Amino acid sequence: TVELAGIFVQIGLLPNTDFLKASKVELTNRGEIVINERNETNVKGVFAAGDCTTVPYKQIIIATGEGAKASLSAFDYIIRSGL
Repeated sequence: TVELAGIFVQIGLLPNTDFLKASKVELTNRGEIVINERNETNVKGVFAAGDCTTVPYKQIIIATGEGAKASLSAFDYIIRSGL
């Protein structure tokens, strides 16, 4: 038994992006997907979100918000491009 005031559980530090290594999507040397402030990658029409990206903090609540932002950016892209 360990008495604690709180606990912070951290899992995995390496992004699961090996499947993108043969693609044109830009990755950092640590395997993170490079995104801009709108979650766009260097490939037109491809968006990314979550802990596998270059977002500075790797937390579930941040990844959730980034997912919402990426989906809105993708929706905006589709509307503006007439797809």
